[in-house]
Amino acid sequence: MHSYPTTYLFLQAQANVNPKFFYIAIAFTTALILVLVMALLVMLLLKNEANLKHQQLQSQFKDWLVGIILEETDEHHQSFDVPENIRQLLKKRFAKRVLLQELKGLKYSLSGQPGQNLEKVYRQLDLQLLSSKNLRSKKWHLKARGIQEVAAMNHTELIEDITLLTNNKNPGIRMEAQIALVLLQQYKGLHFFENLVYPLTEWHQIKLLQLLANQPIPSEEVITKWLLSSNASVVQFTLKLIGEQHASHFQNEVISCLSHKSEIVRKQAIICLGEIPSAPAASALKFLYAHETDKELQMTILAELIKTGTATDVPFLLELQQTQDADIKLAIDKALSYLQEQVVS
Repeated sequence: MHSYPTTYLFLQAQANVNPKFFYIAIAFTTALILVLVMALLVMLLLKNEANLKHQQLQSQFKDWLVGIILEETDEHHQSFDVPENIRQLLKKRFAKRVLLQELKGLKYSLSGQPGQNLEKVYRQLDLQLLSSKNLRSKKWHLKARGIQEVAAMNHTELIEDITLLTNNKNPGIRMEAQIALVLLQQYKGLHFFENLVYPLTEWHQIKLLQLLANQPIPSEEVITKWLLSSNASVVQFTLKLIGEQHASHFQNEVISCLSHKSEIVRKQAIICLGEIPSAPAASALKFLYAHETDKELQMTILAELIKTGTATDVPFLLELQQTQDADIKLAIDKALSYLQEQVVS
């Protein structure tokens, strides 16, 4: 029996294939490419047409909306004159969506009476129906858009619907829902903390704190409940809130968090004590240092002792100078230098 190389057998098989097969394959591939190119061109044309139409509608709505913003009204004034050309435009859903986007964008930069005027137009034209439809959409970006619209236009009737979305598996949806509740209800909107399954990201915590920056801290009962939450990120957020508002009357509760099982909570409690300086805070930090094995947390304690420590803490730091860790030693020297300067001054 003769043994032929694999390459030879492959070439032999290729030679037996009808050449028409190759021509058909080439023709099919070419046609497929042409179809794809045509489809892309059509999509681009449709997108450009939609963008142009969107810009034209924006221009047509502009003068009318400026008039509404500047109009002086009272609480009994619930409707505005809608010109006939605007009425005709709003018979189409696309125009309503454009108007809704314009109202939302303007509302973010307006408050007081101008903002209230926009809210009245939103209700007058039943645009909340579009927002409600977006909330029920299966597409996450439309659902998120609906949440933003409801929050911007202060449509409190849909608060329950938004609350249900605060534990949504999609991070974009649940973050928008949580932000919306705070925009609509301030601290009361944080009631979702009680059943929160997912952790709050660092960025999200910062956003929530920004929204609450000008609001007085809620009751002691609420703060205590949050500090006892099984969700570590809720406890972390609460400690940030106490620190930002320098709420020293929660000092004992913050000190209790130094023994929390979560490292992120312990670290935030350390930072928080630096924002509400006192002798008990310094003592608690020194006690924790003696039992804390995590180097990062030890470094954090030394950094916060600069804020809350006094001359009485110098001997403690001098004892720590025997360490062989260069980073820790540098942090100790920095704290010592600062506290000793305070003594001299």
